[in-house]
Amino acid sequence: MNDRPPKVLDDALINTLGKVPLFAGLSRLQLIWLLSATSRVTVGANQLYFDEGDAADGLYVFIGGEAVVEKRSGDDWQLLSAVKPGQTFGEMAIVDQLPRSARVRAVTNCLALNLKASRLESSPEVAAVIYRNIAAMQTMRLRAANEALSSRPR
Repeated sequence: MNDRPPKVLDDALINTLGKVPLFAGLSRLQLIWLLSATSRVTVGANQLYFDEGDAADGLYVFIGGEAVVEKRSGDDWQLLSAVKPGQTFGEMAIVDQLPRSARVRAVTNCLALNLKASRLESSPEVAAVIYRNIAAMQTMRLRAANEALSSRPR
């Protein structure tokens, strides 16, 4: 990890990153590094951040606008969730590097930060924290899915 902060320090974005559950446990210096390791991605209304089946290259931190996660269902798209500022999407790509399982579409003009998996690997300390947080998030999702399945009438 490069311990020198970037020349332009964006406190608002660093504070935003500090509130993202995926980055819980990172120090301020690590958050500064994380911001410097990302690229800003602006997407216009009805444009895609990525499509279902695209190659996975990293995760995104949603900063602003309105976006939705959708999955193909026959000839249509099924809404899975809305993406809110401060949320992440595409984080499964960091772990499994499989093609995208859904698409993320901008409803309005949107801004997100993209963290490439290859860039994350250049800081093992930051990567370890993020991997642990991804595991915790996936465990919570699995428990919720199991609970929903077990409470359905048979």
